Amino acid sequence: MPFWWRKKEEAKDEPQPPQPALATPRLRIDKSFTLENVNKTKSELRLSSVEREIIGDALTRLYEAAAEGRITEEERDRLAAKYKENITRLDSTIDHSQKIIGLHELEESRAELVKMFQDKFSELNTKIDEIRRGIGVIPPVSKEVAEKFSLSPIPEKEEKPRVTEKATATTPSTPRRTKADETLDKLRDELQKQLEKLEQIEMEV
Repeated sequence: MPFWWRKKEEAKDEPQPPQPALATPRLRIDKSFTLENVNKTKSELRLSSVEREIIGDALTRLYEAAAEGRITEEERDRLAAKYKENITRLDSTIDHSQKIIGLHELEESRAELVKMFQDKFSELNTKIDEIRRGIGVIPPVSKEVAEKFSLSPIPEKEEKPRVTEKATATTPSTPRRTKADETLDKLRDELQKQLEKLEQIEMEV
């Protein structure tokens, strides 16, 4: 066996350095309020709504009393001013509470969406790594990962494919769908449903 061929075989049998695994991207899932604060806000909203309903009924009865002649219009306006002031205050409190609860619901939906994405991303990464190991493929190290792990990235040569007249005239065949394509389609559908849910909540806030 020639010397140069033996060196080539020895280099081929050498173990390849382990490739750094790409971590699942971490998305922002911070929350503005604690669950305790949100529950307290829901209680305040419930009480404020009941109080506003009571004052609204009282204001209606006040105008009915004036119409029946039981009180004068001046007395009606003087009493109504107090009720209207309380209604304005309650409306502001209710609006603020509803925004806090709406914000909490949006953040919960976002957290659910992020978790679903990260789970799917990790699942796809695991499948990709298994297939790579099964067929002996070593993924190229990106420049960002190479700098992080002090490795020299493999330079990529940009070469334009040569297109012959025969290749140009040939109609490209439709690629066959794989299981990975079906998984990505399912993930897109789930993400679309979550986005529609977020839009619905935004319209209600």
